[in-house]
Amino acid sequence: MLFMRRPPRGKGPVARGDCTRSLVAPVIDGVVGWGHLGQAAGVWGESRDAFDSDDAYDGYRLASAILAGSFIVSQVHGALWSVECRRRNTLSEQAIRDHLRTVSALSQGQSQPKAPPVRRP
Repeated sequence: MLFMRRPPRGKGPVARGDCTRSLVAPVIDGVVGWGHLGQAAGVWGESRDAFDSDDAYDGYRLASAILAGSFIVSQVHGALWSVECRRRNTLSEQAIRDHLRTVSALSQGQSQPKAPPVRRP
């Protein structure tokens, strides 16, 4: 989520550049997060005897779980934001095309342009 710009609050269209459309950051977060989860599972599977003390064992378990969880949560939020951004960019681009179609019809002498069909997501 560090390198993501979430879409502005609301439901309306957004212009390109107002939010992050790319899925690169969420994919990287997912790879790192799931890798840390695998490491956490390895730590959890280790015997307590492999660590210097019970506190060290518990500390490694807690740290690996928090690290893996934070990256996985970041992956999910980043992916959701990116998909929402793409959807709302499409709404914006469709609104621009509809507006240009209306202006073109008016410039060709049509008194009342035909209303574009209503699109619902």
